[in-house]
Amino acid sequence: MTDIKPKIMLLQISVVVALIGFLDALYLYYMEISRKFKCLINTGLFQCETVNSSDYAKILGIPLSLLGCLFYLAVIIFLFLAIFDKNQYWLSFFLPALVIFGFIFSIYLTAIEIFAIHFFCEFCIISAVCSVTLFILILIAKLKNFPSLFSKLDFWNMFKKEIVE
Repeated sequence: MTDIKPKIMLLQISVVVALIGFLDALYLYYMEISRKFKCLINTGLFQCETVNSSDYAKILGIPLSLLGCLFYLAVIIFLFLAIFDKNQYWLSFFLPALVIFGFIFSIYLTAIEIFAIHFFCEFCIISAVCSVTLFILILIAKLKNFPSLFSKLDFWNMFKKEIVE
């Protein structure tokens, strides 16, 4: 039997990181809809208004900050399911898939800041750090529970209740 305390602790830390990411994305969304860009640094390479009003700040007309809010909210929901639900699919598949997507998307957005916009937003960097941290924490928690990266992918039995004897 494996010790579940390290897994639970990693997931609880992940909840805190996801909450920070959610609040950060929520603040970015507030700045987007109010058009009041209040950044801490806003000099030199750090130009929040330039980054958040660029053509890259929206996908299909949807602000990236709103998509960030939805991403972090989904991570928080899946984390609570992984902590409190006996069904191991949340940690074995859904959470890792979601945070891998967030990690790759954060790398993409950071590359856009570097190579296309040539400016940075400190709040975007905070979101990227949260995304990378979640990626690391969730994959460590998964590998502590499931030695194979692709274990527990039996989708037909995914929502069956486990029988406890």
